[in-house]
Amino acid sequence: MQPLTRVIFVRHGRSTFNDQGRYQGSSNQAVLTPTGITTSQQVGQYLKHLLSDAPIHIMYSSPLQRVQQTAHEIVKALPINERPPMVISDELKEISLSLWEGLTYTQVKQRFSQQYQCWQQRPHEFELPIQTEEHPGNSLAVRAATYFPVQDLYQKARQFWHNLLSRYLGCTILIVSHSGTIHALLSTALGISPAHHHRLQQSNCGVSELIFSGSDSIQLHQLNQTAALNETLPKLKVSKQGLRLLLLASEGLTPRSCQRLAERLKVSPIDFCLSADEGQKWLSLLTHYHPKILCLGVQKADFLQNWQQSLCQSRYSDEKLTTGLAIAPTTSIQKLLIQTMGGALHECDRIALRPKQLSVIHYSHSQCPVIQTING
Repeated sequence: MQPLTRVIFVRHGRSTFNDQGRYQGSSNQAVLTPTGITTSQQVGQYLKHLLSDAPIHIMYSSPLQRVQQTAHEIVKALPINERPPMVISDELKEISLSLWEGLTYTQVKQRFSQQYQCWQQRPHEFELPIQTEEHPGNSLAVRAATYFPVQDLYQKARQFWHNLLSRYLGCTILIVSHSGTIHALLSTALGISPAHHHRLQQSNCGVSELIFSGSDSIQLHQLNQTAALNETLPKLKVSKQGLRLLLLASEGLTPRSCQRLAERLKVSPIDFCLSADEGQKWLSLLTHYHPKILCLGVQKADFLQNWQQSLCQSRYSDEKLTTGLAIAPTTSIQKLLIQTMGGALHECDRIALRPKQLSVIHYSHSQCPVIQTING
């Protein structure tokens, strides 16, 4: 039997630049806000209980201070005799954004409109200028150069995996880092191209998890779990409009689990639900607190793939947020998630869906579809 290597990711807590709406990149000016410190403590308590039977063997951290602060708050929550050694790795720094760092999102959109559009729509082609100094003879010359931030980030991620996995086979590893870096680590592990950067959400102090079985088998067990922060659903990152689709596997549901999910979603507006025959028997329990919800029955179990395009075109607009609940077979949800992520359909089993857990995709006109959480 192949040994299992468990890798858990945590993004740093909310920072001063997050509050100010500024690009942080690999700069080291931002520090945690009071909220960021509190959520770091909360995720520390969550990991303490999650890993009570499987202590962390090693902890890796970015050297930037907002991550260092988060890592130290997490460690303080762990039993003294179970606090792991920490390795500081430059490969876990956030993406380098050169001239953008410190600027507000609005300033970047205005000053770098073409690069910003490329960053959003074609991240693998995204290019930024960098200034390098040369000293030919006694004179100082400044030569303009460019680099590809997303491509560089993914190359660092591949190098990190190469150095890590063989060294800690069969161990539990905690990585505390940044949103973009965690996205690149997850994508490179799953074989997803940099062209699909921005397809995964990693909230402040959100928890994600990969399981490696030997050297050639990998599964994503969790993406951006924020329940430890008392969030019913992950907060929307950019646009507050569009379609938010909640996905629930029909297998494994019970009256008790449906009642619990209904309680959890009690305060979340839900506008409609979709279900094939197998899942319709649970609708009355799941929508108990949403009596005016529009219930749409479908005939085919694989309706998610067939309906995705029409849903995007007809169920949402930029004027408001529409939320739908879809109950479908596990395989159908796995295919939708891997397709949204940018992976191949035949690799959908790389997403390990858990019964009774929600996954969420957010669609909007202003950006590509974003997976907000898996097994959240």
